[in-house]
Amino acid sequence: MLHLALLAEVPRVEIAPGVLMPLLNFGDQKNHTAAIALGARGVDTANVYGDAQQREVGEAVRTALRAGVPRSDLFVTSKVECCPAGDFMGKLPGAAVCLVRKDPAKNIQHNFDVLGLDYVDLMLLHWPCDDPDDSVATYKALEPLVASGKARAIGISNFNGSALEALLPRISVKPAVNQAGYSIAGHSEDLWGRDDATRLASAKYNITFSAYSPLGGFAMGGTGHVLNDPTVNAIAAAHNSTAAAVALRWVTQQGVVAVTSSDNPDHIAGDLASFELELSDAEMARLARVK
Repeated sequence: MLHLALLAEVPRVEIAPGVLMPLLNFGDQKNHTAAIALGARGVDTANVYGDAQQREVGEAVRTALRAGVPRSDLFVTSKVECCPAGDFMGKLPGAAVCLVRKDPAKNIQHNFDVLGLDYVDLMLLHWPCDDPDDSVATYKALEPLVASGKARAIGISNFNGSALEALLPRISVKPAVNQAGYSIAGHSEDLWGRDDATRLASAKYNITFSAYSPLGGFAMGGTGHVLNDPTVNAIAAAHNSTAAAVALRWVTQQGVVAVTSSDNPDHIAGDLASFELELSDAEMARLARVK
């Protein structure tokens, strides 16, 4: 049985007219039901994460509904692959997974079939294809989802500033979100859009920037580097908080939507409590300089 915790509501940002996305979402993990029970309202998945993960997210949503959580309170993000993408995703071993090469309609339908949901709140194009024409064609296959109500908004992921600029003139529905890696010590790599320039390019077009691995998964040295950094820990101590909360708050205080993951209830509760922090301008600047 799902027991709902009495935690403060996670702030939301408007990503499209009337579409409010939580500033903190929980992604690739085993137990989204536990996260929802603790107060999370944003869940994030993708075809590439596998059918078992997609089914688990769908069941977590249905469990929450049976417990009395309104569907409108929940925010479900999923993603469809762009194929082929060997030149791009081949640089990230194990990630270049395509269900049906160059058949986005089948990949979209597979997504919904496995999730078992009538609609998602946000559907993303997970990465650019090798050929920009294929990226455009795959993104355009997402556009009818908005008109049909199958997706309240659509967007992109792993598009850097130049890829975003190349896409926009050729599509009809502007991306609501651009999701890329972004964290303390991990905001200078432009290949997958994990940099400040991509964040600013997204803002230029009023596209909400979203950060996966906000605790530093793609920073040099990984999450451990960020969470053990002396500056991060000094600021955490000053606020009687944790390094993870500081790392998350550095992201969300910029208006960037964070997508993290954890199956540890204490960590989930701590992540949700990160909004109790208010970092000063000086602290934000110090954290931005962490290498």
